[in-house]
Amino acid sequence: MPVVAVPGTLCSPAVFDALAATLGDGFDVEPVDWLTGSGPWTVPAVADRIGDAVAAAGRGPVLLIGHSTGGAVALWLATERPELVAGLLAVGTGAHMRGHGDVDAIIERVRTAWGPELRQAVLDRSFATPPTAEFAAVLRDYAAGVTPEAVAQVLASQRDLDLEPRLAALTMPVTVVHGRHDPTRPVERAAELAAAVGDGELVVLGTGHTPVHESPDQVAAAVRALAVRAGLRTAG
Repeated sequence: MPVVAVPGTLCSPAVFDALAATLGDGFDVEPVDWLTGSGPWTVPAVADRIGDAVAAAGRGPVLLIGHSTGGAVALWLATERPELVAGLLAVGTGAHMRGHGDVDAIIERVRTAWGPELRQAVLDRSFATPPTAEFAAVLRDYAAGVTPEAVAQVLASQRDLDLEPRLAALTMPVTVVHGRHDPTRPVERAAELAAAVGDGELVVLGTGHTPVHESPDQVAAAVRALAVRAGLRTAG
């Protein structure tokens, strides 16, 4: 079954490689590189491009995975074009950025202090368990190819969005996966997201901000369970 996976800001699509390998046959994981292509890079615009690609390929409805900012993109797509989404896995994300630190200061740093140190700080914050040296190099190389304009634009868009009023209208099953050691949002925010949708479940793991890489076995189990709830496969 098709699985469209949307990574977070500055995060390489390769962050889903371990999950794809763990899921194995029966799940066709397609990571989306939305930051290095053409803009605009607002959350609605990115979601619309992904939805257009899914529709054009005739592959929907899909299982949709969104990590961090990619989760906001996935939530927007699911609320705007629900016919394309059979089930949604929202990872380390939320419906808004309230309580998400000083977003304006982060955007200003992107605009004025863009460089290897800033990108590395963002990547370091994304993993409670440091990635291997080899994978860390993959992450750095990808981040170096992203423009500050794209990052600033999508973060400003995410800051200005509040998807909470849209959540109750979601009819597909939603699983919210959150790392207990995620520094970006407390578990309570993830619980609020899961409770706000019509058919939501919360899975809390002992990871940081990127459980799709830090704990692929457990996230794969959540994906399989979501596929059953979405009616895409049978239990067992």
